[in-house]
Amino acid sequence: MNYELLLANRVYSGWGLRVWMIFEHFDIRFEHRIVPLYTDEFSQYKRDHFPARQLPALVVTSDDRQQVIWDSLSIIEFLHENHPSADIWPSNSNARAAARSICCEMHSGYKALRSKMPVNLKQHYKSFEPDAETRADIERLQSLWAWARNEFSSQGPYLFGKQFTAADAFFAPVAARFRTYSINLNEHDQAYCDLLLSHKSAIEYVNLAKTEPWVLDHNEFNID
Repeated sequence: MNYELLLANRVYSGWGLRVWMIFEHFDIRFEHRIVPLYTDEFSQYKRDHFPARQLPALVVTSDDRQQVIWDSLSIIEFLHENHPSADIWPSNSNARAAARSICCEMHSGYKALRSKMPVNLKQHYKSFEPDAETRADIERLQSLWAWARNEFSSQGPYLFGKQFTAADAFFAPVAARFRTYSINLNEHDQAYCDLLLSHKSAIEYVNLAKTEPWVLDHNEFNID
């Protein structure tokens, strides 16, 4: 199978960061292309790959057949099924179920965090103050991380043990948000965020994001 990963503007795409880290960390070969949001190219993408209308999307070509898989969770599950030896999810069934649970919560929840702290990999706001709803989201995330570490990660340093898994990729955009908005964290959570953002694949993604020319005004704040 051949993979082409279609990404939105990296600067604003935590969804893309997740999938990028999975491909890179588990050494799965792929090509990639940026489809800038809210452009003619993005409109063409939706026409060409209906019913997909989100990014990232994975174009899978096998023999003469082509399939498009969209949404970061669907892409990661597809890669897990087709590359079982990679251990993209934790190998222990209980840990794997827990990892999927917290990732699904991350995937579908935290509306205040998403709206008030959108991903922006070029900015660093020093004076951001989260409101009550956003603070509640942050505290919930911290409680999940503490629970995962206590239940499944006595050997650390990742949420489910010594090995990087999809769960860590899912929370990398959160770590990026915390850095962008200068969120004060406890020692354990700060170390975990630093670990994720120092991952080779995350560094590469952020560096590439900083070279992009596109600006989305609704994701840019005048705080400092």
